[in-house]
Amino acid sequence: MSNDPTEDWVRPPISKDDLEARVKALQNRFYSRQVPILDSSGTLSYRSRSITISTTQTELMTLLVERFGEVVYRNELTRCLAARVPALTRNSLDLHIMRLRRKLLPIALAIRTVWGKGYMLQAADY
Repeated sequence: MSNDPTEDWVRPPISKDDLEARVKALQNRFYSRQVPILDSSGTLSYRSRSITISTTQTELMTLLVERFGEVVYRNELTRCLAARVPALTRNSLDLHIMRLRRKLLPIALAIRTVWGKGYMLQAADY
């Protein structure tokens, strides 16, 4: 018996529909275990895709990537941004998050708002 969540066994004969369903389930399990990687030069990679982001965006994404799938509190992100943006306003973080959301679309990542708390980086639902 294997404990590998990306392993599955069947006994023949198996219908084409059952085989396709099992392959889809295995792919979903595999992809759900992957996390994004952000290097120091601002290249963000997820699955087989990557994008380049600005220095300020890299600072914010570092927190989000480190806690992938968990809430990063707004005040943590604001403190991070304050070190890079001299004239920080209430909307500065919102503007940076909006720009990051647009940039993340091609690599199937999304930043979800957790109302009253902060933001969460997760795999996109599409």
